[in-house]
Amino acid sequence: MADPGENQSLLVRALDVFGNLFILNLLFVLTSIPIITIGASLAALYSVTLKMVRREEGAVVKSYFAAWKANFKQATLSWLAVFVVLVIMAGEFLYATNFSGGLSSMYLVVIGIEAAVLVCVIPFLFPLIARYENTFTGTFKNAFLLTVGNLWDTIKIVLLWGVPIGIVALHPGIFYMTWYLWLVVLFALIAWLSSFTIRRVFEKVSGGAENKAEPITGADADVAADSTVEVITESSPDSHSEE
Repeated sequence: MADPGENQSLLVRALDVFGNLFILNLLFVLTSIPIITIGASLAALYSVTLKMVRREEGAVVKSYFAAWKANFKQATLSWLAVFVVLVIMAGEFLYATNFSGGLSSMYLVVIGIEAAVLVCVIPFLFPLIARYENTFTGTFKNAFLLTVGNLWDTIKIVLLWGVPIGIVALHPGIFYMTWYLWLVVLFALIAWLSSFTIRRVFEKVSGGAENKAEPITGADADVAADSTVEVITESSPDSHSEE
């Protein structure tokens, strides 16, 4: 028979998690309104959710804004790089629709390659910025290598984000019926669920020491033998403030 005290503890923890996700989601939506700040908001969101899966989140609002400020420069530059690629892909697609035959097919192939590269980078890009300090190019390289070395985990993250966003993008009517869920909890919920997989990947490439803030010093065993994950150190608001 289940211990009533244990059940009560689980209920309290569940309510605490939901409350934190509710607050996080509102913060994410509000700080993403300028569009250009979406990268910093994603990094801050992941910074808190990665702590939540280890039950180290502390004061959510304070942690969120500390991470948002600390990672603003790199996260914004990274987001702008991704955004520029998305704009180029959209332009190429519109251009391709004006043609038929071989030229149109060529553009579609190029767009497919660009999309594949983005899919290989985005899943771990902002979590890496949230968790570790590294150079701009080093972070992109590590995001790509983590995807290559952890394909199944990457698929889970892509599905977590891609399926709900894809559904509302293809069927606007569904978004009209569920917009309040995106406003209240869905962004933070997806990031939190993704963080369980991301944390496991970080621990694996860190030799199980991710929660001890040790640097990543080598590639995952699944990454090609001639590839290496660049040395990176844990990111924290304090370390940024000291620079």
